[in-house]
Amino acid sequence: MSTLLAPGVFLIASPKLDQNPHFACKVVLILRHTPEAGAAGVVINQPLDQGRAAEQQPLAAGLEHLQAAAGGLFFQGGPMGQESLVVLHRVAHLGQGPPIVEGLYASGDLEALRAHAATTDPQGPVLRFYLGFATWSQGQLEKEVGAACWSLSPGSVDLVFSTEPEQIWQQARGRE
Repeated sequence: MSTLLAPGVFLIASPKLDQNPHFACKVVLILRHTPEAGAAGVVINQPLDQGRAAEQQPLAAGLEHLQAAAGGLFFQGGPMGQESLVVLHRVAHLGQGPPIVEGLYASGDLEALRAHAATTDPQGPVLRFYLGFATWSQGQLEKEVGAACWSLSPGSVDLVFSTEPEQIWQQARGRE
C-alpha cells in the first residue's frame, strides 16, 4: 500500500534536491496538508547551529531535562516563518488536537510543558523545538512528489526524537 500525502507522513528528499540548500538530504514531517490549501511541515534532521540554539535557549528554561543528552533540543524547521517556533512533544495530555503520528503532538503551551517537566523524569527525549517551517502552495507538493523529488514514508516518533539527527535521512530512506 502506498503512503499518501497527509499529516504524519515523512517527505524524504531525493538526490534531485541535492542542490537545494534547504532540503538536500532532509526529512520533513508533514504537519498540515489539504489539496485546497497546500502543505506545511518541519525538517526534523537539521539541528540549529550552536550560536542560534544559544539564542533560543531561554525558551527552554525548565525544559532542559526533557531532551536527550545527544541530538539537541533546537532544530531548523524550514526556510519560512523564522519568527515562528513549532514544538513537537510526546505528552499526550498536553497535545492540541489529535496526534500527528502515534505518540507525537504539537503544542505552543510552554508553561504546561514546564509544569509537566517539573513532575516527570523521562527515559528519552520528550520535546523538540523547530525554528521556522516549510510550506508548499496548492498542488506544489503533489507536483514535486510526482517528479520524484520526494519519497513518502509513514512518520515515526522514534525518528523525530532520534539522538543521531545526522543519521535520520539514511534511516528514513531505509524505511521507504
